[in-house]
Amino acid sequence: MSVVGIENEYGVAVEGVHGDRVDPITLSAAVVTAGTSLASRWDYATESPLRDARGYHLPRHEALPDQLTDEARYANRLLGNGARFYVDHAHPEYSGPEVTSARDAVAWDRAGDLIVQAAAEQASATLGERVRVFKNTTDGKGSSYGCHENHLVPRGVPFDAIVEGFTTHLVSRVPFTGAGRVGIGQHGEVTGFQIAQRPDFFEARVGLETTVRRPLINTRDEPHADVLRWRRLHVITGDALVGQWGTWLKVGAASLVLQAIAAGLTWPSVLNPVAAFRAYSHDPSLQQRWTCSDGVDRTAVEVQRMLWERVSPVVAGAVGEWWLDDAGAVHAAWGQALDDASRGADALADRLDWAAKYRLLQGLSQRGGLDWSSPRLAALDLQWADLDPDKGIGLTLERQGALRTVVTPAEVEHARTEPPATTRAWLRGWVLHHFAGHVVQATWDQFTVQVGGRVVTVRLPEPLDHTAARWDHALDEVTDAAEMLRVLETGGARLERS
Repeated sequence: MSVVGIENEYGVAVEGVHGDRVDPITLSAAVVTAGTSLASRWDYATESPLRDARGYHLPRHEALPDQLTDEARYANRLLGNGARFYVDHAHPEYSGPEVTSARDAVAWDRAGDLIVQAAAEQASATLGERVRVFKNTTDGKGSSYGCHENHLVPRGVPFDAIVEGFTTHLVSRVPFTGAGRVGIGQHGEVTGFQIAQRPDFFEARVGLETTVRRPLINTRDEPHADVLRWRRLHVITGDALVGQWGTWLKVGAASLVLQAIAAGLTWPSVLNPVAAFRAYSHDPSLQQRWTCSDGVDRTAVEVQRMLWERVSPVVAGAVGEWWLDDAGAVHAAWGQALDDASRGADALADRLDWAAKYRLLQGLSQRGGLDWSSPRLAALDLQWADLDPDKGIGLTLERQGALRTVVTPAEVEHARTEPPATTRAWLRGWVLHHFAGHVVQATWDQFTVQVGGRVVTVRLPEPLDHTAARWDHALDEVTDAAEMLRVLETGGARLERS
């Protein structure tokens, strides 16, 4: 079974004349602080024993033991839905929980949009200035911020094989995963429209950096799990997408390609992939060709067709294992998108951000006599990514039925407050829901609780363990934190006392 997840760094700004005076780190911190406060109202149980004299719940940092460090006091940004919310590189960042299907990745990713937008509205009330958040990956002024995918890959898969096979997928998937952008180049200095926002910001094939000399394959290897069993592949090349369908395919197809690599399958590589990444992105006609290692010049769609065909035996069960719960559905949708792409961008505009945006802006350009240098088109490009449901163009088209969805509003609302059932995120979320006042520290692979004079850490080294199936029944009647620890220990959880 696959374990995947999505992180988003959101663009953030203050509307109006005071916007340039607000430090982005301070602004992002205000949003995250507001979001954490809201999360406590959404997600944490009212039975917390930590109350002041009037009966109000104490914030966690006011209730922690004196001996804990300041870092530990404020490290707990994990939410009751299993996600994490924090400031990273002057952006509010929401990291969705570990899930086992691309569909669930979409649900908890979209839940993050709701959480961040609500936090921005709360911060607006606090600051007295309207805070706006955008789900995009560049400010059009030379800065780029990330939408990262995370894929757990067995440690035994050779890293060289990942570099060789996965690079070709990353540079050729832009026709199915791009958000679209007005302007070409890091500063948008070249007039035009490109398929994806991130390619112009990449300079290397392999490396550790995420903010300078960005590599196609990032070597960061923090699995937040058993390091002897797992590698976490941190994918930084993708665009943040408002549309659900592109997000689903982005995560799902990548997982299938990695499964094929793990099964030992190979294919011709795209040569000079950094340059190919940019070239493919700069051509919304989808006709750009690039030379592969077998000497054949292929369009991005043709490269993706080759990968789809190589992955097919994996999905059919002939080779390896299925990692994703929804592998078959992803593979079928990927194939349909390839068929439709042969008819051009317009045939993809009902499901992919860049194609829908391109059709919209082309129509406006033709009606208004505008070219791609028009500030009006650039403003609409930004408005596409606005998470305000009354102002965001992408969200409006989705609400009108013009963009396909993958999950229902009810599923997103569930993901906003509840953790996924099929990973360890379920237990983390359950504990935060029921005993947040006792939690003094929490990370992906452990949480620490204080019960009376005891401080106990519960280790969660296996992402596919500590699920609802394992613990829901056992914890159903638990009413206090001490009893919770007894149940976990009796059930085989790893507890460490300090």
